[in-house]
Amino acid sequence: MPQRRQVTWTDLRVGIFVLVGLFILAVGILYVTGTGTLAPKYRLRTYLPEVEGLTVGAPVRLDGVEVGNVERIRVNPRHEGRARNIELLLRINKDFQDNVRTDSTVTLVTEGLLGNRYVSIRRGETGTPIPADGEVPGVEEASTKAIVERGLELAQNLQVMTARVNDIIGGIERGQGTVGKLLADEALYQRAVGLVGRAENIVTRVEAGEGTLGKLVASDEIYRKANSAVGRADTLLADIQAQKGSLGKMLYDPGLHDNAKQFLERGNTLLTGIQQGQGTMGKLVTDDALYHNLRDAAANINSATAKLSQGQGTAGKFFTDPMFYDNLSGLAGDLRLLIGEFRQNPKKFLRVKFSLF
Repeated sequence: MPQRRQVTWTDLRVGIFVLVGLFILAVGILYVTGTGTLAPKYRLRTYLPEVEGLTVGAPVRLDGVEVGNVERIRVNPRHEGRARNIELLLRINKDFQDNVRTDSTVTLVTEGLLGNRYVSIRRGETGTPIPADGEVPGVEEASTKAIVERGLELAQNLQVMTARVNDIIGGIERGQGTVGKLLADEALYQRAVGLVGRAENIVTRVEAGEGTLGKLVASDEIYRKANSAVGRADTLLADIQAQKGSLGKMLYDPGLHDNAKQFLERGNTLLTGIQQGQGTMGKLVTDDALYHNLRDAAANINSATAKLSQGQGTAGKFFTDPMFYDNLSGLAGDLRLLIGEFRQNPKKFLRVKFSLF
């Protein structure tokens, strides 16, 4: 029969010290992590359409501060709709009850892209505190799966784009296309080198003061002329400010201003009189009878010119009858002959006969 070993006070004291140390260590861990396991709790409910990746015991955070954990996850009946598909029972530290209000919302947050999910409560501002066993409105978070799918689609698009860029770069290296020819054409390179050489030669000549551009850059003559022109301009402006010359007197003479003002006033008075129909010019501008007379005169002129064109009347026949032209031309010829004979033998036409009765 085995002998029972008696527990001595020394062994018991060591066991007590170990238990006390473990208790102090647990209290220290709870204090450092801030979970407040020993603090009073109360429960809240919320409803979400899906809780993929969320586990019982997951942390509950209020604006980033851990205030509790998920106590229970339950699937709701179908008739309550997808928005209330999953019920979460949250165990919250009662010290934060005043911060969870009716305008607070609950969302699921993923730590990183593929990390663990936790419940995040947005702190309320204007609502009233939610009592124990009350409901906090839930807001659906973008699905992690959808985010990953969009990331894969983006990666595929980047892969296609990379392949296209590689094809373009390969074509350029093979001398295809305009850019490829610019980079691979040896003749173009030689031309560029020659162009750079000519440019350096031109710059050297300009620095040496050769040519028109070189004289403009290197010669002080243009600077002196420009400086002299600026000096003369300053002198001219000073003379104008001193009221010298015609321009100075025109700008600073108050009499010119008064004359211009009087001229404008007289012009305004004249225009006002014309608008009111005063004087000859006013009647020309405002009298409708003059307009009608001019219109009738223009109509008469048009009618007369039309008759002349049609050969009506004496004047019309004068312009259009060929017989009249022939007669006039014959008369002019006879007169020319008569004048010629008169010049040759004027006695023939100046014979005077006297007779006495």
